[in-house]
Amino acid sequence: MEHHLTSQTPRYERANRSAGSITRRLGAASLAAIMIFTNSYALAAESCEAQSDDLVGRIGDLKDEVGSMLSAIQSDYASATSKDYSQKLFDAFNNLNKSVKEAPELINQTYALDGFTAVMSEGQIQTKLPPVVTNTMGNAVELAQAAMDEENTKLDLAELRCSQSTEDAALSAFLDKADKDTVSTYQSTKLYACKAVHILASLQDMREKLNDIRENGYPLFYLHKKDKKTFAGQYKRTVQYKVDLRMFPIYPDSKMGVDGKDQPILLGQIDGIDLSYNSYFKWSDDNWTKLNLYQYFIGDSRKEGGICVPALKMTSSVSVQLCLQVKEVDTKNSTVTIKTSAKFKYKGDSHSISFGDKKIPAPFGYLADLSDMKEKKMQDLQSKVADKIASHMGKYADIVEKAQGWQKSCS
Repeated sequence: MEHHLTSQTPRYERANRSAGSITRRLGAASLAAIMIFTNSYALAAESCEAQSDDLVGRIGDLKDEVGSMLSAIQSDYASATSKDYSQKLFDAFNNLNKSVKEAPELINQTYALDGFTAVMSEGQIQTKLPPVVTNTMGNAVELAQAAMDEENTKLDLAELRCSQSTEDAALSAFLDKADKDTVSTYQSTKLYACKAVHILASLQDMREKLNDIRENGYPLFYLHKKDKKTFAGQYKRTVQYKVDLRMFPIYPDSKMGVDGKDQPILLGQIDGIDLSYNSYFKWSDDNWTKLNLYQYFIGDSRKEGGICVPALKMTSSVSVQLCLQVKEVDTKNSTVTIKTSAKFKYKGDSHSISFGDKKIPAPFGYLADLSDMKEKKMQDLQSKVADKIASHMGKYADIVEKAQGWQKSCS
């Protein structure tokens, strides 16, 4: 039998029945609140899991893309140079870094040309190779950034944090909670990207050093020889000559009184490098005569006797002829042995004076690489590498942005 609360019901009974009704209503409301909270939590957990999975997927995709980018860069290098040359260059870089696990540890090597490219004083000869120096990841980022700036990419390579072991705060927080495979995938992705940065840096480094030696070249020696000779059995004369020998990647122009030509594409090969020099001759008490010679080939001058320029008339009765011979090329030790001589002719007689054989150490292969950087196809290669790196910067930035969203709602 149902009971209904009326005005005639005793007060205490009405009160008890009212309290029970309220309790029932409150219980239903609390249950609903709990259900809403539980569902919200489940949805949030599901959202965080989705965000996390999205980040893991993006990192994996970027690793594959950056790995393919490295292969494409090596192919571009081979197209601009040669397959063998490209393979040798990449093998050397990979061997330097075969034990590297994280991007900040990546290095490359080059020559420090400071102090080796200044014009020599008379009597000087190159006696040693320039020191080999290590370009750290920090050095590489600066050089690569200069190349990116030249390409007007408007991108900041510092965002990759190649020279740092820490990441963006949000990405770092995500990686701290990620599984080992995800962390390893990210480290590999960053390593690949930063290797590409090093390759771009190497091209930029050579390009900048090329610009440093355009004007003065790379000096090898500046020597002076003086001797007294007897011509036709009775005419004693003092003869002298000087040679300022250098390697120019781009030869001095007509403003220096020289109609020279550029070095050919050499790809690190010593044979084929053009040596150039100023030469000066003095006959007896006459003034010095200067002759600019800028197109002698190492390969051609290795033949017996070397190469001699046409005789130069110094006076109506005196002529001089300068000869150069490359007697040995040692690619292993980066040296060439050179002999120069000056042959004076007078009264139907001739006498020669010479410095003798001079073994000169210089990084000719590296200088050939620098020389090649003036070529359009090498400049195009640098642009291609810069563009490939730039094309992946946006995807890396997306990962950072997604990590920031994950951190805001899930950490």
